[in-house]
Amino acid sequence: MLRLAWRNVWRNRRRSLINVAAMGFGLAAIMLGQSMIRSLQIQLVQKATGSITGHIRVQRSDVDEPKFPDKFITDPGPAEKVLDQDPRIAVWGRRIHMTGLVSSPNASLGALICAVDPLKEKTLTDMSSYIKEGTYLDPDVKGIVMGRKIAGRLDVRLGEKVVLMAQAADGSMGAEAFRLVGIQVTGSESFDGQIVWIPLKAMQEMLGRPGQVNQLAMRLKDVELVDEVAADLDKRLPPGKVRPISWKVIDREIIGIQAFQNGILTVVLFIVFAIVALGILNTQLMSLFERVREFGVLMAIGARPRWIVRLILAESLVLGLVGVLLGVTIGAAMIAYFGRHGLHLPVGQAFSYFLPFPSVIYLRPSWHQHAFACASVFVITLLASLPPALRAGRLKPAEALRHV
Repeated sequence: MLRLAWRNVWRNRRRSLINVAAMGFGLAAIMLGQSMIRSLQIQLVQKATGSITGHIRVQRSDVDEPKFPDKFITDPGPAEKVLDQDPRIAVWGRRIHMTGLVSSPNASLGALICAVDPLKEKTLTDMSSYIKEGTYLDPDVKGIVMGRKIAGRLDVRLGEKVVLMAQAADGSMGAEAFRLVGIQVTGSESFDGQIVWIPLKAMQEMLGRPGQVNQLAMRLKDVELVDEVAADLDKRLPPGKVRPISWKVIDREIIGIQAFQNGILTVVLFIVFAIVALGILNTQLMSLFERVREFGVLMAIGARPRWIVRLILAESLVLGLVGVLLGVTIGAAMIAYFGRHGLHLPVGQAFSYFLPFPSVIYLRPSWHQHAFACASVFVITLLASLPPALRAGRLKPAEALRHV
């Protein structure tokens, strides 16, 4: 029956080629869209966690806003021992993030002060790679790194001093002078115009909080394990004092963006599937009208109605297989090409205010989504051919033989 179905499909070569092309290019477009959105989401998570957030943070349990912890861990030692013992953690580092005032002889600006361990921060985030002038932080030097925009607003240059002010442990205003050692350019308004970086030790001295931090940030060896590691750390950390928080809670807006993108992709998939279904339905109906007399002859010489139904479904099966193979071939080739050379999209401008995000997306396959798309196209092809097949099975031989 498959051999007969193959011959029947290519009796009208032009119509069959059009349908195969519609299925193939439709499936290739679906695969490209799935890969593009999935790759964008992966790069978005990588940039958010690799720029400032980290995969997981350990913070005080009574912190109201996890993105900006306002309470200090006075004794981080027990939590640090737990982090040292977990082999799934690639690196972790002590931090203090808090708002303060940056002053120069010419201007004063509010900023987010990020006090970090410079040696660990180089592997924890990628911010040291954005240095365009000067050098990165030295743990033993009271230096400061800031974006080019905030340096321009303060009218300071490399080697000049600025004064940082923030609330100290006793409620007074702590202040300290720092020399500008590095200027970074990330392309992000927030990072280049609102954030400064200093060594953790100098920040602790300025605030009168020796050994204290308000977060322990970590990067995992595999980001897919973030929920598992966070759950395990929650059981092992000192109860009631600190808690682990994953990037999904800290950067929950990214989860919302991903849900929105997935919703758009679902709508696009539905439209493409509907187009494929209508194309197959149209093809099989036209084939049915052209072959009514042929089916009548087959029934007259003994073919049963269910055999006719199976024949038409087999023809749709052939069309579906050829269309899916064509789509997978084209889609995989496009994903491989853009995975190597990158796809230039204006997404960097869309996220530039919040994150240093590139405008080139390197596509990667998402095989479980591609498999679902292939199976859906194949099933829709069979379902769309079911009405014409059932209609052919209900033909009466005498009437079919008189059809012109």
